Amino acid sequence: MDGRLVVVGGASRSGKTQYVMRAVASAPRVCAWDIESQYCELPGWERVTTKAALLAALERPGAARIAYVASGKMAAAFDFWAGAVYYSGRYIEPVTAIAEELADVTSMAKAPGNWGVLLRRGLKRGITIYAISQRWAEADKTAMGNASEFVIFRQATASDEQYIAARTRIPLESISGLKPLEFVRYDASEQKREPGRLRFDETQDKVRRIRPKKPETVPRERKNDAQ
Repeated sequence: MDGRLVVVGGASRSGKTQYVMRAVASAPRVCAWDIESQYCELPGWERVTTKAALLAALERPGAARIAYVASGKMAAAFDFWAGAVYYSGRYIEPVTAIAEELADVTSMAKAPGNWGVLLRRGLKRGITIYAISQRWAEADKTAMGNASEFVIFRQATASDEQYIAARTRIPLESISGLKPLEFVRYDASEQKREPGRLRFDETQDKVRRIRPKKPETVPRERKNDAQ
């Protein structure tokens, strides 16, 4: 079964990462390029920080949630991550890949190195990819051109809105009116568009404050003045 390439875009704190976290909740094998150390803090995720540990984790078959928190030269580390994910999806078992903050490790040109291989060849190997960026005008064009679907949240600037509208077939007015946590999903193969909004359980987001009850006052007994 072919994978899918989901391009997710939106300004900081618009809801991108929360959307992806929910989207992969039932995926059996997931590996994230976790440059912001967000996924590694989630229950059930394995935090790896070296290339050797990443490769060892991806060589194991079966259910997995792997967050690669790299250091050093980011472009080189990202290239290795993409190559390791492709190897795992092709030779071990299908995997879902999450690539965060792509503008930091790619440019507006063709997708570089192993990331380009993953985008162009990964889907037919059953690899699903979530490609995420705050500003797609600064990230690679290969992901935008090969996307199976787009999930677009509120954009930071009018020029970002225009860029996304021109490349996704989502009308500009549908993008410019988005509020935080609101998004538009566009399926490129079916050419269908639908709005959505992330919702949270209020009981999880609020701290319930219970005021202690005041002690009951017992009325004083009146002295019996009778003689």
